Amino acid sequence: MVMNYRGSSRHLIRNAQSALLAAIEIYNKPGFKYRDECFVILLLTAWELYLKALLSKNKGSIYYPKKRKQPYRTLSMVDAFAKAEKFFPKKIDRLPVSANLRLLSTYRDNAVHFYNERDFGVLIYSLGQTSIVNLKDLMKETFKIDLEKDISWQLMPLGLEPPIDPIAYISKTARTGKQNSATKQFLGTLASSLSEIDDAGADAGRLLTVFKVALESVKKIDKADLVVGVSGKISGNEYVGPLIVTKIRDPNTAYPLRQKELLKKVGNLHGKKFTSNTFQAVCHKYDFKKDPKYCWKAIEGVLTKYSNDLVPRIKSLTEQEVQEALGEYRTHIRRR
Repeated sequence: MVMNYRGSSRHLIRNAQSALLAAIEIYNKPGFKYRDECFVILLLTAWELYLKALLSKNKGSIYYPKKRKQPYRTLSMVDAFAKAEKFFPKKIDRLPVSANLRLLSTYRDNAVHFYNERDFGVLIYSLGQTSIVNLKDLMKETFKIDLEKDISWQLMPLGLEPPIDPIAYISKTARTGKQNSATKQFLGTLASSLSEIDDAGADAGRLLTVFKVALESVKKIDKADLVVGVSGKISGNEYVGPLIVTKIRDPNTAYPLRQKELLKKVGNLHGKKFTSNTFQAVCHKYDFKKDPKYCWKAIEGVLTKYSNDLVPRIKSLTEQEVQEALGEYRTHIRRR
């Protein structure tokens, strides 16, 4: 029998979808014991299957080299990620995605050490939700699979007390020092990862995003907080926290850049100065000015400002994508 070293991308991606949906179902069951642990195991299984499906699709082997008198072994998630990340779309930063998975894997492999840590699950929720968004985006870009069509977001929330804010948990544990060594190490790894991602100019939102769920009157929705960033301090290899997430309503803080400042931050793109014309071209093609993650416009229409997240997003564009944007923008200008 001839061994198929590539596997079946069709079967692998189908199983990845099933594992992810199962993880979401498990998490949303009220009163389910061992919930966080089961959720993370299924989520990481979904990632492993997806990465192998991506390798298979691109004619790569999902197996380690065969050793004599030993059975065939498929790649671990870590090794599959190392081989598959080159097939990720440019607009999805690999560094924070990898760091997110590393933290979830650390929890999975050492869950026993976190059993008695009250409210530690809020971190797993935030990391897990971010990981789901990352996987959803990758499946859509690489396999044209829209997971949102398979998931109903109409859930019936019922709680006896409001959930603790994950940043409140991090700040509290750092301030009081009442945490076991495993938790301290976990928070230290999180802070180190954030520092590395910030230094690389990558998108920290791919590592950890605080998702706040609340029941609000439609008339009061404009009062919701906007979570804009995560920061931390590193001294050597030690975490000296707390990590801080700033909740603001002031667009001057969330969107600090005018166009001139943004052009300066981007600097050169693919060996050429990033000009206002190129900026308008990529905004026209990718609708950056319509995306609240990147742009804020005053109601009066006289002021437009941009978030720092737009800088790495622009830098992730390939030279071909920039040239296509310029061509489409020239055509658009001529037709106006």
